[in-house]
Amino acid sequence: MKGLLKNKPAGNQLLIMVSIALVGVFIIGSLFGTIILTAITGIKPTELLDMNKLDYTRPGVITYIRGLQVAQFFGLFLLPSLLCAWLFSTNSRKYLGLHKPHGLSHWVIGIMVMILAIPFVQWLGEINQAVQFPAGIAKWMKEKEDSANKTVMALLTRRTPLDLLLNLVFIAGLAAVGEELLFRGVAQRLFIRLFKSPWPGIIVAAFIFSALHMQFYGFLPRFVLGILLGAVYWYSGSLWTAILAHFVYDALLIVVAYFNPALVNEENTVKMSSIALTAAFSFILVSLAVNWMIKHSGTHYDNVYAEDKLPSLEDRS
Repeated sequence: MKGLLKNKPAGNQLLIMVSIALVGVFIIGSLFGTIILTAITGIKPTELLDMNKLDYTRPGVITYIRGLQVAQFFGLFLLPSLLCAWLFSTNSRKYLGLHKPHGLSHWVIGIMVMILAIPFVQWLGEINQAVQFPAGIAKWMKEKEDSANKTVMALLTRRTPLDLLLNLVFIAGLAAVGEELLFRGVAQRLFIRLFKSPWPGIIVAAFIFSALHMQFYGFLPRFVLGILLGAVYWYSGSLWTAILAHFVYDALLIVVAYFNPALVNEENTVKMSSIALTAAFSFILVSLAVNWMIKHSGTHYDNVYAEDKLPSLEDRS
């Protein structure tokens, strides 16, 4: 049963991945998760249909939100990723890239890429905010954005050390592990195989990564972050490097918000001023860091996808 679908075309495997993720969200997130969380908190799922009207000071609401984060982690990210790796490969750990990077320096450079990118990403966010959409679409996008921002803000504005620790685990930790497993470990791997080239696969996976967050006024910065994480994973040869870089990036913003509450506001979860010159300098440094990873990479397409090749006629006889 293990590796049953490993020789299926990449397009078919992508459809299977999407189907597994949707089933995981429905069973664990929509059914199992909400039933348990309602029993624990007394809050009905219908009360969360409009997050803009939700009273975040109500007892149990924060617990419910964090519970949904756990349910999403397992239903949408962890279990679908592990199941896909099990079906598409005979070595799940290798398939997902859960091994050491090519060199110890890749850990440091991977983290540096994400930290150095902050001014450039913030500048892209300002550009994204200025994009004009048709009135009807803009209203819908804004409602989605406000709903997501209020949920994150409700978590970030809690002021105890325990809340800081919980935010690092539930916001930064679960997102870093879960999103990297699904979007880089599985989706990017399949797209690279589909295009037979790393950069198209990295870019398409990053596009989907950003689009599925349903935060359109933050699409550009998240898209670029997805590209950087994809490059860190591919050229370091280890998904752990991308997971660590992702975690450090999110954790840094959470810590900044905790010690500087004024930076948390309605328009941007964490607002940092970034002028064009700083953004340009940031872009140059990130480009140099990624270029270093490319030059020192031991990743080769044929080695990564050796197991996915169809057996020859001689092998079958």
